[in-house]
Amino acid sequence: MTLTDYHILILCLLLCMGAVAVLNIFTFGRIRPSQKPQSSRMVSVLIPARNEAQNIGVCLSGLAGQDYPKYEIIVLDDNSDDGTASIVEQWERSDSRVRLVRGVPLPPGWVGKCFACHQLAQQAQGELLLFTDADTEHSRFSISAAVAAMERSQADLLTVIPFLKLKTFWEKTIMPMLHFTTFCFLPFPLVSASRNPKFAMANGQFMLFKRSVYDAIGGHEAVKDALVEDVWLSRLVKKRGYQLRIMDGVRIVSSRMYRSFNQIWQGFSKNFFPGFKYSLGTISAVIFFNVVTSIAPFGFLAMSLFASETFEWTPIVASQVSIILAIRLLMAHRFKMNLPATLLHPLGMAVVAGIAVNSARWALWSGGLRWKGRTYDFRSENAV
Repeated sequence: MTLTDYHILILCLLLCMGAVAVLNIFTFGRIRPSQKPQSSRMVSVLIPARNEAQNIGVCLSGLAGQDYPKYEIIVLDDNSDDGTASIVEQWERSDSRVRLVRGVPLPPGWVGKCFACHQLAQQAQGELLLFTDADTEHSRFSISAAVAAMERSQADLLTVIPFLKLKTFWEKTIMPMLHFTTFCFLPFPLVSASRNPKFAMANGQFMLFKRSVYDAIGGHEAVKDALVEDVWLSRLVKKRGYQLRIMDGVRIVSSRMYRSFNQIWQGFSKNFFPGFKYSLGTISAVIFFNVVTSIAPFGFLAMSLFASETFEWTPIVASQVSIILAIRLLMAHRFKMNLPATLLHPLGMAVVAGIAVNSARWALWSGGLRWKGRTYDFRSENAV
């Protein structure tokens, strides 16, 4: 294969990725705040919280002001050593819908968040269970609009992609990679149309379950050792023949997942390798693919622009870069992200590759994956 043939191959791959991304962007259903449900089933809003004093107050403020008529809010304090519990207690005293549950020590074989969610589900009274993270901020319509979308789409599990609040340089550079990789590789129409559980995804920041379906798939206990529990739960939903729906929740819920480079590095290092079932071969292939499709084109283009000679493949590489930037611009527009940060795409993907390497290093050679003071030394997750 000549270098020109190589660049043509990469161009073809990027064209395929672009086609998937465009399909997803223009078929991705929106949840609108004006949407109202036909029924008012009891909703249990379930929030696992470990050392979330910085976030939990804002989260509860949005949830306490909902326009939905029938709901409860249960926060599980997962053995926090900051002021998380005291903040929730203040809300509990002022709002009868808010309840604090003290988590029991983590038993062997469980991941912390899964066990926290399992305990929350045991306390819940609702027909619908809304699992949401402590770092989310909810509009006053988030519950009613989500329940309405669940009714219309006949979903058994409705999950949304929220608005990402990105403030620092590294947030704007790295976090959009979540959207890029998801929208370029997972055809969303197949999430609802196909019965294949491989076409599944969920976002643990906002998962609205029918209680009966949650119980039928075994709840969080069925994925108790999973560090990417949301994905495996979504696969279980599809595997058991239930309906999964993913929608655009930008207008009803937002989140600032991480606030610094170190938090981003640690948070994604915890999830990346488990997301590929601890397969060194798979994660190596993913890193290689991302390097040749998202980083190398920018390097080749820079080399051709500054070289003294003219390369026959320069127009092909320019087309590659144009496709990448076009995808990023479309996503930035759709999800209200920083437009100039699209030019930082190769840097963001390079950091993602570094995170992937670090995740594998933690799991295989550094005693396990670490998050919020806990270490998980699992080498495999439930086969779903």
